[in-house]
Amino acid sequence: MYLNIIFNVIGGLGIFLYGMENMSGGMQKLAGKKLKKILAALTTNRFMAVLIGIFVTMLVQSSSVSTVMTIGFVNASLLTLKQGLGVILGANIGTTVTGWLLVLNIGKYGLPITGAAAISYVFFRSDKARTRSLTVMGLGLIFLGLDLMSNGLKPIRTMPEFIELFKLFNADTYLGAVKVAVVGACITGIVQSSAATLGITITLAVQGLIDYPTAVALVLGENVGTTVTAFLASLGATTNAKRAAYAHTIINTVGVMWVTAIFPFYIKFLGHIVDIENNIVFGIATAHTMFNVLNIFLFIPFTGPLSTFLTKVVKGNGKSDEKVTKLDKLMVGTPSVVVGQTKIEITNMGQNIKEMMFALEETFAKNESISDAKLSRLQKIENDLDLYQKEISDVNFLILNKDLTDSMREETRKNLEVCDEYETISDYLMRIGKSIRKIQDNNIQINEKARKTLFDLNENIEILFREINIAFETKDRERFIKAIKQSNEITDKFREARSFHLANVKAGCSAVFSTSYMDILNHYRRIRDHIFNIIEVFTRL
Repeated sequence: MYLNIIFNVIGGLGIFLYGMENMSGGMQKLAGKKLKKILAALTTNRFMAVLIGIFVTMLVQSSSVSTVMTIGFVNASLLTLKQGLGVILGANIGTTVTGWLLVLNIGKYGLPITGAAAISYVFFRSDKARTRSLTVMGLGLIFLGLDLMSNGLKPIRTMPEFIELFKLFNADTYLGAVKVAVVGACITGIVQSSAATLGITITLAVQGLIDYPTAVALVLGENVGTTVTAFLASLGATTNAKRAAYAHTIINTVGVMWVTAIFPFYIKFLGHIVDIENNIVFGIATAHTMFNVLNIFLFIPFTGPLSTFLTKVVKGNGKSDEKVTKLDKLMVGTPSVVVGQTKIEITNMGQNIKEMMFALEETFAKNESISDAKLSRLQKIENDLDLYQKEISDVNFLILNKDLTDSMREETRKNLEVCDEYETISDYLMRIGKSIRKIQDNNIQINEKARKTLFDLNENIEILFREINIAFETKDRERFIKAIKQSNEITDKFREARSFHLANVKAGCSAVFSTSYMDILNHYRRIRDHIFNIIEVFTRL
């Protein structure tokens, strides 16, 4: 009998957790574009941040995912600490939706729901339809897992040794409530899922193994235990991200402390709202939601002071200054946001490249020397673009290992290819600047014909780059196709310039000028080739 109980409980818990994972993953895929729009809507308004936290957590069905995502956004400077606190407060309410799903009490339908969704998943071919099937299958598995755990625990009700064991955990006194809350926090911290602990709590309560106050105390502890995930995620992150994780722990811990201090009155208050005797699951869900709602009303006026307090207590370590993008490894839980932000970062790379091209154009147009300040600026941009490439690649290669839709996977690969080409283009632009400086350092004047040739090449390359950069931003395939003609014309201009130079090299002509000039021509040719590589990425079928 004991073995049967263990198998049912472990099997049910495993199926429940797998169901949560499937439903959360499916919801994230379906909510991809919404998440990007929601992030764009964030303002310094703390109430808006709370609402967004609620909505995002309801969409992804996991407070751990939304909280870690928020810490990732703070780490990448996409959100301020104050905005992050608002989202975290909202996430605490959003996570209570899981409890209300369990109120439906449709455990006996878990198996047919799972079966129907699994069959449809096999036969559907479109990404969206298969994702929906996966999400529904996850929901079915949640109820199936709960049903298995509930049936597995039924025999325990008549076993004296287990009855005595559960009597040790009774929230009938202040110390009892604290002890039970600590147990709830520990279990949640170990399994890294408040939903799993909530499922276990509801199962124990339904089977009569624990009373309502004990179930409520366990739920209170779960709110502290779930902060462990965010805390672990913040290790090695920037100071602001650590502050957000600490704030999450402080908010939930202080919330549990004040509720346990008035625990008998809290239970009595809940008794006026719900009929606990006839529907204990409804009562547990209400207790979970009510705690987080009351805690938000308590903390929302203090998000500013809490942010200031954490800024003073948790000292900066300088890490935030090292990043050039607003991407972070903690954001991989929401791949759609990573893909959207990556496109913004690559567009920023494009702006930097245009600045480099303009600086060179200015040098050729005015026939002026390239100053130390201008060369240093070119070097700074080139170094920054190296960092752009590293940060973009680090995060995007991580999401390629996630379960992405085909379209999102393809977009990620294209983004990585464009990022690599942009970084290489910046290398060649820097080499052009150094070649000009080499000619200049040898006191050689670039003749009018050569200067005009380089100006025209730079201008044509700049126009072509501007076109493909716009095409990348707007996903305009026709614009890429039209750019093919422009790139071929640049190749012709390069050949003409090279042939003219080789045919007119005079005896006694400076070798430094000749080789440096040919290097510049070849660098422009290579820039054209890398731009053409981008065109091929978006025009191939």
